[in-house]
Amino acid sequence: MDLGLDNKFAIVCASSKGLGFAVAKSLVEEGCEVVISSSSEANLKNAQEKLDREKLKGSYHLIQADLSNDDGIKTLYDFSISKSKRIDILINNCGGPDPGNFSKVSQKQLDLAINKNLKNVFALTKLVLPIMKSNNWGRIVNITSSSAKQPIENLILSNITRAAVSAFSKSISTEYAKFNIMVNNVLPGRILTDRIINIAKTKSEESGISQDEILKALGDDLPIGRIGKPEELSSLVAFLCSEKSSYITGNSINIDGGLIKSLF
Repeated sequence: MDLGLDNKFAIVCASSKGLGFAVAKSLVEEGCEVVISSSSEANLKNAQEKLDREKLKGSYHLIQADLSNDDGIKTLYDFSISKSKRIDILINNCGGPDPGNFSKVSQKQLDLAINKNLKNVFALTKLVLPIMKSNNWGRIVNITSSSAKQPIENLILSNITRAAVSAFSKSISTEYAKFNIMVNNVLPGRILTDRIINIAKTKSEESGISQDEILKALGDDLPIGRIGKPEELSSLVAFLCSEKSSYITGNSINIDGGLIKSLF
């Protein structure tokens, strides 16, 4: 299937590893010109080495920017418009906030979670939408979490901020649909990323159970019977960024192997 993404210009936030990297790679494979961002110079170098080993259809740029603060958001935006006056695709993505239940998390952790998982989405979208509107075309995909639909125990900050992004996206999707700008959320469940591996490693050290057993158990209780792969999520995101998704907007789509039990 030709997704019609040749020469589209995309910004992918937090994309030097994990789900962000998988999405960035998928878009480059489809022929996009992609801005890959990270707060870590070392992670950007690793991403570059991985991409350079493959002959991909599109192209990419690297930029170091911490999107938990205003300066980082401006750095990413200014860099992007220096490469292209047309921004077709924005992928809002960021690592999860600190774990903890209500009695454990602090006001300072809440403020950081809002900056890292909500405020930056609002601010960057605010900058990019006028460009998309002037071009009468755009795709915005927010990678959040299954916690936006089904709160996860001991992750209250994720539950709060991810749900807020869904509400924000739904609101702007109705405002900008007439300009051919589609806004959707993708809600990953248990996908095999560094974060999941580190969680399994910590649980292994605490319990004495092997890391492989813990990872297997995380998949065994899903209807599909396994943990997801990053490329399974990135394929969905690439489709939502394409010409083929021209009648899909305002949705929050689970990609979780059947984890979420709600009807919608």
